[in-house]
Amino acid sequence: IVNYRGAADTIAALKRLEPWSLGTVWLVDNSAHEPDMAAETGALIEASAQRPWVTHLAPDHNLGFGRACNLAFSGSTSTYFLLLNPDARITTEDTLLLAQTMAERPALGAVSPRIYWNDSRSFLLPTASAQTPLHSLGSALASWSPRAAQWAALRGIKQSMRQMSSASVFKVGFLAGAVMMLRRTAVLSVNGLFDPDYFMFYEDSDLSLRLRRAGHQLAMVPQASAVHEYRHKAYKAAMMARSRLQYFEKQYPGFYRRTEQLSRLDRLPKPFIADQWFKVLPRPVESLADFTALTEEGRVVAFSPSLLMMPALVRPSMAEARCFDALEWALLEPATYAALMERASDGEQEWICFERI
Repeated sequence: IVNYRGAADTIAALKRLEPWSLGTVWLVDNSAHEPDMAAETGALIEASAQRPWVTHLAPDHNLGFGRACNLAFSGSTSTYFLLLNPDARITTEDTLLLAQTMAERPALGAVSPRIYWNDSRSFLLPTASAQTPLHSLGSALASWSPRAAQWAALRGIKQSMRQMSSASVFKVGFLAGAVMMLRRTAVLSVNGLFDPDYFMFYEDSDLSLRLRRAGHQLAMVPQASAVHEYRHKAYKAAMMARSRLQYFEKQYPGFYRRTEQLSRLDRLPKPFIADQWFKVLPRPVESLADFTALTEEGRVVAFSPSLLMMPALVRPSMAEARCFDALEWALLEPATYAALMERASDGEQEWICFERI
């Protein structure tokens, strides 16, 4: 677990793992060196001392996510190694299920559980996007055709619902580092965990690609589950953009050059004119009551901070579609969202766009 200015979340993640008897939990505190974090650091040291199965590491500077995970991995000797975000929650039982799946399937290099967005488990997070030239071109060109983009988004929504309700393990091309279990021998076969050149973001895509190129399989284990209260934060965009450039330069150098460092790719999308794509709510919404009124008590099937609706957070099934509740609304960061709604009046589906303030 890598902490950065999030002691409350990190301690909550430790509590969810109790009692832990499966080895060591490595806690890397990337903000321990910052003077204004003394109280949080003290809380983490105390929480670690109360749990003999936790090893607290305090580097003298912020290593970033990947290098902090590498630090913990270098101290571990376990057969399986679980990466867990501070704002993610998984139980010992679900962790064991992941390990048992890997033990039964030697070809697997890494796995993730079914991941819900919230504690009430009313939305599922999508599987990790394929970070490839073909996927990037498809996403850029999707903005040229609302009909095609929405068809693809709906197909993805239904696929997510189908896959996550499955009782079978299924292979994927990429895994996200928020909740991911790795096989030590697979990691060592690709020269280590994360590429230290990445400070944050895309290091998990890079690792996924290296593992697959070395012949290891990646999979989702929907019988196991976790919760990751992912928040859409606008300030992350610049860091993600830098890591994206690093990733494509390293892993797809020909594509990177031909697109002039991705600049030609980034010029492909057409500007979004929201009211040509969606039913746009007539004003920004701050309260759940206002959203409910403006959508005429419509039921939310899926939503996304991307106007392409890819990737999207989805209900576990169409039958579970309903309006946001208070806890779900509170998790929504201020931003513009697209949503697939089911009208309460006739059950028909429609795409809407709304701004949460």
